Amino acid sequence: MDETLAGLVAGDPAAFARLWDRLGGRLFAAARLLTGSVPEAEDSVHDLFVALARSRQGLAGVIDLDAYLFAALRHTVARRRKQAAARRVTLEHLRRSVEETSGPHGPFGLPAEYPDERLAAAVARLPEEQREVVMLRTEAGLSFAEIAATLGVSINTAASRWRYALEKLRSTFTPSEVLP
Repeated sequence: MDETLAGLVAGDPAAFARLWDRLGGRLFAAARLLTGSVPEAEDSVHDLFVALARSRQGLAGVIDLDAYLFAALRHTVARRRKQAAARRVTLEHLRRSVEETSGPHGPFGLPAEYPDERLAAAVARLPEEQREVVMLRTEAGLSFAEIAATLGVSINTAASRWRYALEKLRSTFTPSEVLP
C-alpha cells in the first residue's frame, strides 16, 4: 500500500491534500466531460471526496487508487443523475397533482407552470413528518421502503405521510386563489 493510500485509510488530512494535488484536476476534468456542466462536475468531485472520507476504511483493499477513483467518480455521476431524474419525476408528479385540483390552467388561470419557490414554500409549510418524506422522496429519490427504513416507520406510514403531503399541497393550489 502506497503512502497516500495508507494515509487515506488512516484519515490523515495531508493524504487527502496530496490526493487532491495529484488527481483533483484530472477528476474534475473527467467529471466535466461526464456531466457537461462545471457546477455538476464540482458537485460530483465533492461528493466523491466526501464518500472517500466517510468510507476510507474500505480503501485498504484497493490496489490501483487512480483506477478506483475514476470508477468511483463514474458511479457518483450516475447516482447524481439518477437522483436528479427522480426529483424531476417527483416534482412533475406534484405539479400534475396540483393541476388535477386546479385545472389545466393552474390556480391563476395561467399555464400550469408553478414556480419552484411557490412549491418550495408550500412544502416548507407541511408538518415536519410529511416534509421529511417529501424531501426523502424528491431529493434523495428513495422508495417508500427506503424512507420507512430511514425514518424507522412502517412502509404504510411512509406512504400515508406522502399521500397526506400531496393532499395538503393540492389544497394549497386551489382555483379560488387570485393574483395579488
